[in-house]
Amino acid sequence: MNLHPPFRHGAFRISSPYGSRPVLGDYHNGIDLIGLDGDRCVTAVMGGKVMQSRMVISHANRTWEWGNYVSVLQDDGVTAYYCHLDSRSVKQGDIVKAGDELGIEGNTGYSLGEHLHFEVRRDNKAFNPADYLGIPNESGRIIELPVIPEPSYEELVVSKCGLEKQTRDYINAYKYAQDLWRKLYEQMV
Repeated sequence: MNLHPPFRHGAFRISSPYGSRPVLGDYHNGIDLIGLDGDRCVTAVMGGKVMQSRMVISHANRTWEWGNYVSVLQDDGVTAYYCHLDSRSVKQGDIVKAGDELGIEGNTGYSLGEHLHFEVRRDNKAFNPADYLGIPNESGRIIELPVIPEPSYEELVVSKCGLEKQTRDYINAYKYAQDLWRKLYEQMV
């Protein structure tokens, strides 16, 4: 399975792994990541639908610990949570694809410093996000994952519709052709 890294440029450091944390006396249902080289742009690891995009401050809601967060019900049925964001770039109901910006890494909620808490759940049961991403579950480890290139929306549209070359050339002559191809594709799916 090809997943996009949770940061735009693919490089990050693990600051707190998944599992038991004896020093803090808790069980960590996610993995804490810090973008490297100034990359604070948090991206979707897989396409799907934004289920939540909100800031929780009420301690009556257990998710207040996540602070500013986004959850995405992904195309594989897994719900991914991107937490402690400084800001969010999507709203509930948005459809995102792998690599789309979801927000900016932050320090909101119950957080001891700027990072991304990344958590994955299937049937509302958390499981190891390091295994899901295919990375080691080790604190301090620096990870560099390949970034999935943006698909050619023109090719995706043409493969579904079979547009003639003259029609393709007409669209490509338009100043914002790439945005138009993307919008055409999004209307098709």
